[in-house]
Amino acid sequence: MGRRILVATDGTSAAMGALRLAVALAEHRGWVVEVLGVVEPLPIFDAGFMVALPEVELYQSRQDALGQEIRAQLVSLGSTAAEWPVTVLSGVPGPRIVGRAEEVGAEVILTGLGRHRPLDRVLGTETALQVIRLSRVPVLAVPEQASDLPRSAAFGVDFSIFSQKAAKAALDLMRVPWEAHLVHVMSGMEFLPTLSEGWREDFEEELQSRLAEFGGGLSPTGGSQVRIQILEGEPARELLAFAREKGLELLVAGSHGLSFVGRLLMGSVSTRLIRGSRVPVLIVPPTERPEEVSPGAKVEGTTHPWSRELQSFTRANAGRRTTLEVIDPELGVQECGRGLLLWGADYDPKRDRIHIMLGRSGTVDGHLTHSIPSPREVNVVRAEDGRTQALHVRLREGQVILTIHQD
Repeated sequence: MGRRILVATDGTSAAMGALRLAVALAEHRGWVVEVLGVVEPLPIFDAGFMVALPEVELYQSRQDALGQEIRAQLVSLGSTAAEWPVTVLSGVPGPRIVGRAEEVGAEVILTGLGRHRPLDRVLGTETALQVIRLSRVPVLAVPEQASDLPRSAAFGVDFSIFSQKAAKAALDLMRVPWEAHLVHVMSGMEFLPTLSEGWREDFEEELQSRLAEFGGGLSPTGGSQVRIQILEGEPARELLAFAREKGLELLVAGSHGLSFVGRLLMGSVSTRLIRGSRVPVLIVPPTERPEEVSPGAKVEGTTHPWSRELQSFTRANAGRRTTLEVIDPELGVQECGRGLLLWGADYDPKRDRIHIMLGRSGTVDGHLTHSIPSPREVNVVRAEDGRTQALHVRLREGQVILTIHQD
């Protein structure tokens, strides 16, 4: 069986580019494709009339309608796509897409690149960014007009292992012969005005040598070519401008191994590429869990179990409203935040701290990050039907409770 792709679609034309590229991968590479649609929760406003909406029936009706729209999309793409399995779930799109990708073992997530209006950023409707911040597999965000696998790409290279993995993942998605432009952007050099020109020339010569070595590792064959470019300035801006100037068909970048909450806050390069590009953008996150363990941890050489538990908790509940309370033996119950959306929760074993990040929908502006030092016990409380009710963190004295609103 071939490698597996998950394509996320909202049933509109915005996802057609991603679906066309999935067809190309299925037909030319033998990849196995599954399609997912997500019905978002409706905002409920109480006008004082005490009218209860039939929530279950409403969701089912919307899921059925979305399923029909997706099926119509696939039929329009031909017999290959018409046979793909379709799943429609309800919930916040980002976590649902990433969770489904993990369930089916997808190696790549394809999604629409989305719109670029300021209102979309304020309301948090940029699903591609939500998925990138949560995913552990490469995410390819594809504009509506895309029709085939790219032949040329700009690879953002910082010489890290993350750049190497991003480059190899991108080549799997490109047609042969391909043209790879390895771009290193020197940033912050304007703050070094006293450096001699001789030093700068030596530095750029070293960069050229390392880029050439990096390109050799891509093993270009069959007419494929590797080109080298050194730029200076803000990385995302320079990459976008370079891709437009050269007429390239793909932008590629790797994201670094930040902590889970750090990746939720990440953002500048990946976010600017997604928001500024009019060609597909491939973002490749770290595929391994971070191997960081506190000195007293019982598990060595692997991810701390609290990290796994909290990352799973985040993927299941990101986007849901919460109440954060601290219970202190002397001060009693202190409410630290009510009605804020959950962005993420993670454990930092090096500092022995749990971080809980809450904020408004779609933005980290004005977010609340609650840092909990030296936790003693972590428990996720679930109802009989499996729905998450709360996160309990026990301390040496007292505890922290994050309650998930059941709305």
